Amino acid sequence: MIKSIGIVATTGKPQVLELSQRLIELAQPHGIKVLLQEDCAIALGRKDLAGTLEKELATCDVLITLGGDGRVLQAARVAAPLGKPVLSVDLGTLGFLAAVKPEDIDAAFEDLRQEKYFIVERLMLQAEVLRQDKVIFSGLLGLNDAVVAKSALARILRLSITVHDDLVAQTRADGLVISTPTGSTAYALSAGGPIVHPDVPLFLLCPICAHSLTQRPFAVSSNEVIEVRTEWEGDEVAEGELEVMLTIDGQVGVPLRMGDVVRVQKSPHRARLMRFDEESFYARLRMKMGWQ
Repeated sequence: MIKSIGIVATTGKPQVLELSQRLIELAQPHGIKVLLQEDCAIALGRKDLAGTLEKELATCDVLITLGGDGRVLQAARVAAPLGKPVLSVDLGTLGFLAAVKPEDIDAAFEDLRQEKYFIVERLMLQAEVLRQDKVIFSGLLGLNDAVVAKSALARILRLSITVHDDLVAQTRADGLVISTPTGSTAYALSAGGPIVHPDVPLFLLCPICAHSLTQRPFAVSSNEVIEVRTEWEGDEVAEGELEVMLTIDGQVGVPLRMGDVVRVQKSPHRARLMRFDEESFYARLRMKMGWQ
């Protein structure tokens, strides 16, 4: 039984405040508690309902996102470790992760209240950064991808890619995308990777603008541990002048130094996404990609 709802929303998007207010109105007669992120609560004049995503909202029975896939990624990283489901109301453009259209919010709420929904689970990755063999960042959880890439200067990186302690490649590129199946329709796709059904247990490794015609995206089992050592040519650019970042889901960034190792593997947590219909992945793909 649903007793509390956390609303994850970007107030700058059209309809967010209207939909947030509507959810409050729908929940109130049933005694369902609603919490909002602070900026949304202030905009609605309901500071009494304000909370932070990582603390108060994360404890709710379900998180409802009002926005695009970015809000789903944000909510999933918080909800997955707690086993909480995420319901996405589509206010974005592509919306591969969306479940509900804004005009269907009333019907969706009633189905939610009566528990007429099902859960689809998605593989997530976890990343950590090692510097001189010591872990300096850990617990970096992602639903879409982990990306190692330069963020300044038109220079290239030299990346040593190891899978299960076996050197796969030493590639020169602008960066590398390590993607889950869910992320195969995101950055990995623009980097030349294939689209993967979300139930296939693998990681995609997609070089970004590789400086070799033979370097191509490839897939490895999701049970493998992937390590990427970051290097760059000392005679091309001095250390400290080339900014390199590890980015999780395009939202969480960690600065890297020369020689740092990014280790990526399957997370024990899985994203839990709510659905109300049996629409297939391929039907959604046809619609979103305009293949009809």
